[in-house]
Amino acid sequence: MKKVTTMRIKGIDYLAMLLLLLSPILGIYGNPDGWSYETLLVLPSSALFFIYYFMQRNSITGIFNPLPKHLAGYFFYWGFLMFILSVSIPMTVIQAYLAFFLFFATFRLKKFIVFYKLFGIVCISFFFVQYVSYHITGERMSGIISSLPLYIPMDITSRVGSMRSCSFFSEPAHFAQFLIPLLAIELYYDKSKYNYFYAAVIGVVLVYLQSGNGYMGLAVILLFLYSRIKEIVKSKFKRIMIWAFVALFIAAMGYYMINGEIGEYILSRQSELSITYDGQSSRSGFLRLWRGFYVYNDYNIFEKIFGCPNTKMQIAHVSASGMEMVENAELYFNAFQKVLLNTGVVGVLLFLNIIVKIWRGNNTCGKAILGSFVAISFVSAIYMSHAMILFLLLAYSFKKFNCQIEKNK
Repeated sequence: MKKVTTMRIKGIDYLAMLLLLLSPILGIYGNPDGWSYETLLVLPSSALFFIYYFMQRNSITGIFNPLPKHLAGYFFYWGFLMFILSVSIPMTVIQAYLAFFLFFATFRLKKFIVFYKLFGIVCISFFFVQYVSYHITGERMSGIISSLPLYIPMDITSRVGSMRSCSFFSEPAHFAQFLIPLLAIELYYDKSKYNYFYAAVIGVVLVYLQSGNGYMGLAVILLFLYSRIKEIVKSKFKRIMIWAFVALFIAAMGYYMINGEIGEYILSRQSELSITYDGQSSRSGFLRLWRGFYVYNDYNIFEKIFGCPNTKMQIAHVSASGMEMVENAELYFNAFQKVLLNTGVVGVLLFLNIIVKIWRGNNTCGKAILGSFVAISFVSAIYMSHAMILFLLLAYSFKKFNCQIEKNK
């Protein structure tokens, strides 16, 4: 593995950790006609750190060191393509790269996990406060700070009577994305009964969030239980008993969900997964799963192979394909489709190479996080977001951790 050189500035690692953990919440607030608080904090911090890092290294090649070389290569291809097609400085690429650069260059796995767990406990505790208040009073406490300007348009009043809690996050899907890597850490990294209890609590929250992201991430994380159980339980009989218990638990939970309020909610949204579009804004399942392929089908052969990251050109293809959205989100696509639309087949191959490189030589925890990221990328718009950084950063860090263990054996 390539050795990653990290420049040390006093306190920068703690600042970066806090920014990464708070980004999904900071992104809720800000000027709707300008920038969110997330951008206002992350962009200057990452830009200043990048300048400092470059001045210390005094080398162009050194600015790619903190990132896995295959991820840096994808950024280079995406930026070059955008520069050629837009004939302008690719600010979107630069902004995304600076954020990745800051978090990868300053990351401390063990320190981050401590902060991650504590922040998770705070968010989960408030989630249960919301849940209890709703079932006692019929009103749900809002986790939104009403005194701050909202960058994301939302009706705070409607959240009070909403069927779903989401703690301090803007929606259940975002809270689920935050919790999924933490679930993997509790199950596969730390090894104590307290970790398993915390994992069980996170699992319950993911179920009650009633989010497709949560269900998909939970399912993928649990798939890796086989490797974990095989690793720590040597007796074949005990493994059979454990799997029997797991099967019964899943069956009981499934029966409870299907026949309860959660099951009713899930069944009521089944029609959203249809591959045809009826023009309704409520068809979020269609918009997340299929819409991007309709737009890609309108691309010419060059764009299909190499991609089309130019915003105006993409919007034109959206219009030509009949896939306009009613809520000013014409470029809303899941992460996989965003890679395909921005960078074409070439970009998809480059991105798949990133996944393969991080997967090989990783431990169970890293693979579980990476697998859940791949699954969620097919249903959620997390391309170049704080969630994408969180998943890839943790998966890559666990690979480095595992490689170091193997090296010391």
